[in-house]
Amino acid sequence: MRRLFIVCLVLLAAAPAAATELRIAVAANFTATLERLVEVYGAENAVRVAISSGSSGKHFAQIRQGAPFDLFFSADDQRTADLVASGHAVADSRFRYAEGVLVLWSPEADRVPEDGVAFLKGGEYRRVAMANPRVAPYGAAAAAVIDAHGIELAPGRIVTGQSMGQAFSFVITGNAEVGFVALSQVILHERQHGPGSRWVPAFETYPPIVQEAVLLTAARNPDAARAFLDWVRTSAAAWAVIASDGYR
Repeated sequence: MRRLFIVCLVLLAAAPAAATELRIAVAANFTATLERLVEVYGAENAVRVAISSGSSGKHFAQIRQGAPFDLFFSADDQRTADLVASGHAVADSRFRYAEGVLVLWSPEADRVPEDGVAFLKGGEYRRVAMANPRVAPYGAAAAAVIDAHGIELAPGRIVTGQSMGQAFSFVITGNAEVGFVALSQVILHERQHGPGSRWVPAFETYPPIVQEAVLLTAARNPDAARAFLDWVRTSAAAWAVIASDGYR
């Protein structure tokens, strides 16, 4: 009996401690990148992460209504600021984790030439897809590029999605031959389906697409959540993952 008791103690001592669980709300465009970050971080930390992917607007509304998230990775910087102002997020935790890059893209390898302006003005396409400039940062960026270069697109040639994801789907399904989309979406798609063609507008022709993260005041595990945020902000490994997925 004594020997059995000692063995049980040894087994209990060797058993791993229960992992902390974090609940993260993330903008759809950053979901795949966050999954990669969590994989790298989880290899060295006893943390389990439940990721909820969706539009930043939807997450924002859910958080305001008491949704049980620890962290919020938004596709912009306005919603994080609003959550801090309303007391739903911790002010000193708010930081820019990425800046989006806009591209004009087609899944066809020879469709978009190096001179995207000449291509758009030439009109050798039926439709151009873009997100709604009134609600989506990437849509506002696309509208700014069009204005900056004096490009005139007839209303019938523009297909507008209510989100960046919808605009991207218009391009890959053929409802539009080309579209202003996020470089991060393009990289993810091309990893699986091979290269298309793209034109990257100059950064100074559109407002920065700033994406911010924040610790929520309703966090169940605030210390663990802040530790993960600090790692994303300061780790070279995290920066490498974010940059490789098409963010500045």
